[in-house]
Amino acid sequence: MTTDGRSEPYLTKGRRDYLGPVQILCLAGLSAIGAELLAAYADNTGNIAAVLFALLFFAALYGAPALLAREVVRRAGWGWPSLLLLTLALGIAQACLIDQSLFAKDYFAYEGWAQSRQAAFIPALSISANQALNFILGHVIFSFGAPIAIAEAWRPRRAMEPWLGPVGITIAAIVYAGTALLIAFDPESQNASASQFITSAALVAACVLAAWFVGTTFGRKASAERDTSSSAKPVLTFLATLPLAFLLAMDVFGESWRGVAFNASVIAVVGGLVWWQAQPPGWTVHHIAAVALAFLVSRGTLAFTYFPLMGEVEPTAKYAHNVVMLSLVLLAGWFAVRSPAKSRLTLRAG
Repeated sequence: MTTDGRSEPYLTKGRRDYLGPVQILCLAGLSAIGAELLAAYADNTGNIAAVLFALLFFAALYGAPALLAREVVRRAGWGWPSLLLLTLALGIAQACLIDQSLFAKDYFAYEGWAQSRQAAFIPALSISANQALNFILGHVIFSFGAPIAIAEAWRPRRAMEPWLGPVGITIAAIVYAGTALLIAFDPESQNASASQFITSAALVAACVLAAWFVGTTFGRKASAERDTSSSAKPVLTFLATLPLAFLLAMDVFGESWRGVAFNASVIAVVGGLVWWQAQPPGWTVHHIAAVALAFLVSRGTLAFTYFPLMGEVEPTAKYAHNVVMLSLVLLAGWFAVRSPAKSRLTLRAG
């Protein structure tokens, strides 16, 4: 689509943009890797055929909605706050309406699931606070937010533009709906009570409305281009974020209420620092990608320290899987974080 969003897709200055579809597909694949394959917790770890199938399936389950959420925000002229609210809606939908893992007492025989659920259990809601934090915000960060941030930084001039035409939007919606329904109709995924399902759907709707409100109220303000050549280099942003990302990924205080409070505090600190640093003169897309990359690298690095939570996987296959997935993330991150000496970006508060 042209920069004004009115012409045929993948046209730039009258010429077809052949890299557009590649960027779209790579974002979908990075969502699959960030959401599932990077953590290497399942029995498909190291199995090449199973990993390739999972890459396609999870690209549809996570990559397609990431593209759709991004498309809505960029077409509307909103900013990252609205985009994060939409990814929060997607995270709640995944954990509470689609796979309903947040309400499961035992999910696909994952080792330690029951103990994890009871560590910070909320009887009134019949959920674990720790699982709610990990599942929902985990999707916001690893399944949607971080892949979008990195993919947009590959080609900064297109970061604020729509990427999908009518055909692309239709395909993304169909493959997302299809994979989501396949999981939702699996008996293992039918764990929510009627009240839990209705409450979760209401929360999803509330997040969507909040994204609309923030976007329409603030999204078209502060939209002038700002020269950010004086801001810190993206690699320094990556190095500064990495220790906090590791603190969150390491689950320092375990799955107890103490751990929930600590992890929530780390997330709040990271969010506050990012919000502060992103004010004028502001960040480029490369800085945003640097923060995203730090979280993906922390997840991929810690995956070397444990074996899958279900099934038997040979050490050689397991570590080869870890190396390949982390290498893919580092490669994607390198293309995203590297930036010219001067970069200009339209930033929007909403």
